[in-house]
Amino acid sequence: MAVATQSATPAIDQTTTAVPALSPADTTELSGVTVQGSSKAGNDALYLDERRSAATVTEALGAEQIARTGDSDVAGTLKRVTGLTVVDGKYVHVRGLGERYTNVLLNGAPIPSPDYTRRVVPLDLFPTELLDGVIVQKSYGPGLPGEFAGGSVVLRTREVPYAFHFRAKGSLGYHEGTTFDDGIGYAGGSRDWTGRDDGKRALPGDLEAAISGGRFLRPQSPANPTGATPIQLQAYGHGVAAAGYGIEDRRIGPDSGYSVGIGNGFELGDNMRLGIIGATRYAQSWDTVHEQRDTYAASDHGLDPIAAQVVDATSREIDASFFTNVGLDIGMDHRIALTSLLLRQTMDRAKLTDGVADSVPSRFGEQKWTENQLLAHQLGGHHVLPFAKYLELDWQYTRARAGRDEPNTRRWRFDHAGDALEFSHRSDSNSQTWGELDDDLDNLQFKALLPFNFKDGSSLNFAGGLGRSTRERESSIRTFTFQLAPNSDLAANPEFWHLPIDQILAPDNIRPDGFVLREVTRATDNYRAEQTLDSLYLNAEYTFHDQFRFSLGARRERNDQQVVTYSIINSNSPPVVAGDHSAAWLPAAAFTWMHSANAQLRLGLSQTLARPDFRELSRAPYTDPELDIDTIGNPDLVGTRIRNLDLRWEYYFSDADSLSIGAFDKRFKDPIERLRLPGSTPLLSFANAASAHNYGVELDIYKRLDFFGQPWSPFRLGFNYARIRSRVELDPRSASYQTNLSRSMQGQSPHVVNVQIGYEPPEGRFDAQLMFNRAGRRISEVGVQGQPDIYEEAFNALDFQMRHQFAPNWRWSLRLRNLLDPEVRFTQGSLPTRQYRKGREFQLSFEWRPGKDS
Repeated sequence: MAVATQSATPAIDQTTTAVPALSPADTTELSGVTVQGSSKAGNDALYLDERRSAATVTEALGAEQIARTGDSDVAGTLKRVTGLTVVDGKYVHVRGLGERYTNVLLNGAPIPSPDYTRRVVPLDLFPTELLDGVIVQKSYGPGLPGEFAGGSVVLRTREVPYAFHFRAKGSLGYHEGTTFDDGIGYAGGSRDWTGRDDGKRALPGDLEAAISGGRFLRPQSPANPTGATPIQLQAYGHGVAAAGYGIEDRRIGPDSGYSVGIGNGFELGDNMRLGIIGATRYAQSWDTVHEQRDTYAASDHGLDPIAAQVVDATSREIDASFFTNVGLDIGMDHRIALTSLLLRQTMDRAKLTDGVADSVPSRFGEQKWTENQLLAHQLGGHHVLPFAKYLELDWQYTRARAGRDEPNTRRWRFDHAGDALEFSHRSDSNSQTWGELDDDLDNLQFKALLPFNFKDGSSLNFAGGLGRSTRERESSIRTFTFQLAPNSDLAANPEFWHLPIDQILAPDNIRPDGFVLREVTRATDNYRAEQTLDSLYLNAEYTFHDQFRFSLGARRERNDQQVVTYSIINSNSPPVVAGDHSAAWLPAAAFTWMHSANAQLRLGLSQTLARPDFRELSRAPYTDPELDIDTIGNPDLVGTRIRNLDLRWEYYFSDADSLSIGAFDKRFKDPIERLRLPGSTPLLSFANAASAHNYGVELDIYKRLDFFGQPWSPFRLGFNYARIRSRVELDPRSASYQTNLSRSMQGQSPHVVNVQIGYEPPEGRFDAQLMFNRAGRRISEVGVQGQPDIYEEAFNALDFQMRHQFAPNWRWSLRLRNLLDPEVRFTQGSLPTRQYRKGREFQLSFEWRPGKDS
C-alpha cells in the first residue's frame, strides 16, 4: 500500500507524535493515494490537535487565538497561559520558575540574547503578528534542550501561503497620564523616530581612535609620556559633551504603528510549488511614570526609613521588524524553507529622581538610549522517504546574532544646598557610558523518525537526533567622567555650581584648568565568552491499540563554556578565566492512557539540569546593568539537577474546546540562587542552595457556552488557574547574610488566574473578548541583614478587545488595556518600597485584507 504524506514546515519539532495505525483488516494494494487539503495557518483546531497528540504536557496557542486577545508581543500573550507569569513585562516564568529554568526556541532552534549578563531572551522583543503560533512544553522530552525545568517556549513564524495574501494595518493609541500630557525629554538625533541613532550619541571619532584596541585613556604624565595631552583631553571632552545634558518638559503625542504583509504561492510544475511571504512592522509608544521609592533599614523597632525618592520618567519605545519566508515543496514528501527575521527594539528614556541618597537630599538626571536587535536566518528541510519505510528526516541550520547598543548614557547629580540645587562634588556627580554587546550563535540539527505499524493497530516509532550549538559573546562598556582640575578658578565662584548642567559642562568650562575628561571604566567591565554544546538523543514510542502510549528516551549533552574577563586598565594583568566543562545523560519517560475517544491521562517523568550563566562563574566583579548593583560570580558553582514529575487529565469537547486538570512536582539539587553579600554597599553573588522544591496544580477550560441554549452559543469561556508552592533551602555557610534561609523561590507567584469571556457569532464579522489576569504576590528581592523580603504585590489586570468587519476586506478593532488602572506596588514587611500606576491604554486600528487568506 502506497501512502503519500503532506509535507510540513521544516521546523524541528521537539516531540514525536504517534503515526496513525494502518488498518489491521485485509488490505487492497493500490497504485497510489493522493491526499489534498488546506488549512488556515494558526488555526485553533490545528493547535489544539497538536496539544492533544503531543507526547508531553503541552500548551498551544495559534495565531487566531492570539489575534483575538490583541496582544502585540509574545510576553503579553503568554501571561494568559495556565501557570505562566511575566516579570518586568519581558521575562516569562513558567510555573513560578524564572528565566534560568525557561528556554526560548525559534522554530525549534535556540537563539542568542541581547542581555548584557544573561542568556535569557526578552520575549517583548517578538511581535505576535509575525508568528503562526506559540508552543509551551511543560514536561520534558529528549528532543528538547536539557536546560529545562519550567518549560520550553517554542515560537513558530508564519507559514508560506498557497494563494495570494495581502494585509495592511495602521493604529493609533492613547495612554492615560502620558498621551497629550506633559512628560520629559531631551534633544536627541534627527532619526530617533526610526529607532536608530544618527550618530549624535556615538563615541567621538578622535576619542574612539585613542581607545581603540582596548586601550585605556590616560593623561600624559612623567610616568606616562605617551598619554593624552591636556589639549587632546580638551578636544575629547568637547566631543563627549557635545550631545548635551538638559532635560526639558515636552508634550507627548499618541502611540502609533503600522504593519504590512504580502505573500503568494506559485506552481513551478506538476510536482513543485514555491511559496513566499514577507512582512514588516513599525510601532512607537510612550509611557510617563511617576514612581515613589522608599528604602528601609532593620532596627530593634522594625524597619526605619533611610531614603525616599520620587522618580519621574518618560520612555519612548520603538519596535521595528522584518520577516521573510521562502518555501519550496517538491512533490508531497519534501520541503525546503529559508526564513529570515530581523527584530529591533529601541528604548529612549529621560529620568529625574528627587530624594535622599547617601543621607543627602539630591536630584539625579539620566538620559538613556538602548537598541536591542536580533537577526536570524534559518535554512531547513523536511523529507519523507517512502522507499525507507516512510522514514522522516528533518534538518535545520540557524545563524543568529543578537546585539545591544547603549550609546552615551548620561547621568548627573545635584545636591540640595538649602533651598537651592548645587552640582554635586561627590564622585558620582556625572558619568557618560558607551556599552555594546554582540552574541553570535550557530546551531545545526538533524532529526529522524522511523515509524512501524502492526496489523493489530499498534505502532512503534523510533526517533533520534544530534546537534551542535556554538556561541560567541563579547561585551564592552566604557565609562567617562568630568573631574574638576585642582585649583581650578571655577571652584571659586559659588554661584557657578547652581547653574543648569548644560551650563556647568559647557565647552568653555571643559579645559585643562576646568573640567577634564577622565576614563573610569572598571577593570572588569569587558568580557568575552564562548560555548559549545553538543547533543545526542534517542527515543522510542509505542502505541498499543490507540489506547496506551509509552515513550522512553534519553538525551546526552556535553557543554564546554568559558568566560574571559579582561582588564583594559592594565594590559599586563592576567585575565580572569572561568568555565564549565561537563556532560550529562538526561532520561525522560512519558505515558498516555487514551481511555475514551475524548479523554486521556498523561504521566511524565524526567531528569533535567540548569547551568550557571557565563558571568556567574567569574570572580571578576561587574555592575549588573539591569539591577544597577555590583555583582561578583562564584567559580565553585555547579549545575543544578532537576527531577520533573507531571500528571494531567485532558478532555476534549470538540476540535476547539477542552478541559484539563494537572499537577506537577519538581525537586532541585544544588539550585543556583542570587544572594546579597555583607558590606557597606550592596553586592550580589551566587551560590548553590542545598535544595528546592516546586509543586502545584493547574486547571484549564476553554468552552463554548452552547449547553445553556442557543442564545449562549456565540459566547466562550476561558478560565485557567494555577496554585503553586515552592521552598528553597539555603546553605547557612554561604547564605548566613540572608534574613531567611528557607523561603519561596524568587519570582514565584503562589497563584495565577486568567478569565476570558468571548463573544463570537457564527457569521464571523464581529468578535469581542474581555480578559482578566491576576498573579499572586511574589518575592522581588531577597531580604538581608534581618530585613524582610521585598514582595511585588498582586494586582488585577482587565483588558478588552473587539473587532468588526464593517465592509468587504476592511476591519476595525478597539483594544483597551489596564481598564482598572492597577497600582504596581512593592512592599517590605507592611511598608511600601515602590509604587506607581500602569495607566489605562486605548488603541484603535484599521486593517485591509483584499482577497482571501490561504
